[in-house]
Amino acid sequence: MAPPRIDRPNPDRRATALSLAVALALATSCSDPGAARSELRLLDARPEPETSLLLNDDIRLTFDAPIDQTTVTLESVRLERVGATGASRVASGRWEVEGRSLRFVPDGVRSPDLADGGYVPGATYRLTIAGFPFLGAVRSLDGASLERSVSLTYPVVRATTGQAVLRDASPETTSRLRLLPSATGAENTRPIQWTEPLRLACDEPLDPRTIRPREYEVRAYRDPRNPEPVLYDPPAIAVDRIVLESNEGEDAEGGGGARLVVHFAQPLPIPDGSFAREFVFKERDGVVPSLKDFSGGDAFGRRIRFFAARQDVLPSESDQSYEFEFLDDLDFVPVHDPASDGTARWSGTGRVGIRYPAAAGDGADGAVTLGGAEARGDVRATRIALLEGDTCTLESEGLVVLRAQGRIELDGRLERAAPPDLPPPMWDPVERPFADSARGAECLSEWLRAAREADSPWTVIIAGGDLVVRGRIDVGTPLLLVAGGRIRGAGMPRAAEGQLWLLGDGGGFELPHHRNPGAIPNVAPPLVIDEPLANPLVEALTFVAISSPVPKGSNPRAWLSPEIRGSGGSSGSYLVQYLRADALRGGEEGLGQAVRYDEPNGAMEPDSLGGGAIRLRIELEVRPGPGAWEPPYVDRVRLSWSPDR
Repeated sequence: MAPPRIDRPNPDRRATALSLAVALALATSCSDPGAARSELRLLDARPEPETSLLLNDDIRLTFDAPIDQTTVTLESVRLERVGATGASRVASGRWEVEGRSLRFVPDGVRSPDLADGGYVPGATYRLTIAGFPFLGAVRSLDGASLERSVSLTYPVVRATTGQAVLRDASPETTSRLRLLPSATGAENTRPIQWTEPLRLACDEPLDPRTIRPREYEVRAYRDPRNPEPVLYDPPAIAVDRIVLESNEGEDAEGGGGARLVVHFAQPLPIPDGSFAREFVFKERDGVVPSLKDFSGGDAFGRRIRFFAARQDVLPSESDQSYEFEFLDDLDFVPVHDPASDGTARWSGTGRVGIRYPAAAGDGADGAVTLGGAEARGDVRATRIALLEGDTCTLESEGLVVLRAQGRIELDGRLERAAPPDLPPPMWDPVERPFADSARGAECLSEWLRAAREADSPWTVIIAGGDLVVRGRIDVGTPLLLVAGGRIRGAGMPRAAEGQLWLLGDGGGFELPHHRNPGAIPNVAPPLVIDEPLANPLVEALTFVAISSPVPKGSNPRAWLSPEIRGSGGSSGSYLVQYLRADALRGGEEGLGQAVRYDEPNGAMEPDSLGGGAIRLRIELEVRPGPGAWEPPYVDRVRLSWSPDR
């Protein structure tokens, strides 16, 4: 199959644009060839400037020396939409440094209108690379600064019918949609609940315009090789919607490809009882599914079998083993471990990991205990505490940010007066169109930068770990609470009416007894938590996740050695420990006093008639260090046991 067509400009105009945009960076140094390097030079840019970008095209820059990735920041390398305003003008995606190469990988498109990816169709982007004399210029590993700033311009293809807008990295092959062998609903794994959606995968990205739910349905499975009839004859269940959860290139982190979530129009027809029923996700009778990859290849090849059940406790294990793939959070208990800075993230990512906001700051102020009058407009701490019984009054005008790399604990009272002129709501707290989609979202760091420039009277509290509010927050301004770990609260914060926003997991604040719209949190602002490019830590941080008891349906008498797979990242480590199943009987206090065992056998109750159920305790430690931000993670734990001691 022929690759997608690429519209290219007139060669003369392209050559002129390239010479004007890159000549400054390609200039030959007049210094002695034998002298030490004093300047970094840009050798090549691909695609060439003024070349039309497809919606998933990378931009690759090649320099004459290896790049110091710590100098590649949101300030030194910017890809912005020409003529746009606000922080949303920045193209969404990630920058990757590999030796002398600097590459921008745009976010994948997921919506049928193709407008939610890294580039806006039909827009023009300007790539600016900061060089000498700027202090924050891009530099080589030996400290040489880019000789001068460079500006390159790229138009983006329009999303018009019949025009190639997405590039297929392997147009000669087509991957098919399937259920992953380890996914919920697959054979020998936990069946999905009768009200759960079905999660499917494809090894390459899919064209969002070809996802049409009405072309599919679900029926009870009938294997023609099995003469035993299905005991009931349920009707076909229609598909309500199909959400493209991720749609990355084939060389993306984690292998790339597409991940889809299929939502059914009604619960699956399963009689009451604790058993699994086999179903098939299929094309509707007489319909040829239109699902395609980027080059137009058919991605739906055959019917997909899966298992579903209707019961409160699903059999997540075989007779003698239990495998954690971390593809859902059903085994996760979001309790706070007192020995940690934050709660590790365990939710649909295929791993237990760390989500750390770059906006948590550089920790320059060290550990901070709030109290009395606080005049600073930007507190950059390693940890922040407000002790019980103490009151802290924020006195700075405009934007006030309290940020800490680790945990923030507010046990006292934090207050701030309302400004004379309260700004209008920045986001609509009623419609909240971003609750189910990242469309229109901008990264937290960019939003903060724009708010700082406007000196907008917001109060923003950002914890790299957990944000724990046991006291009282009483501010008359808009309030944004952010946590890389979890937001935990004992009392509802008060903010300007309709302007309390939570960004991150958790946020289980108590509802007020009175109807105050300003006290009801809006849990989905159009922001995403962006992670740092380089390791920013001043002190080591520890993140912990706790599991529910396992196994759920067996009574092991002796555990075998576990199988664990994970990574320590660039400057961290991971540790899997085991707790008794009743470790949470005393809540967080009980968890803090629980004994951590290095092997599951140690956590078993001696001679327990009920068997030796245990809990996992997964600890991730990330330490200060040079280089890229690559935190540790655990992506598989397999527990095995014998029914006899």
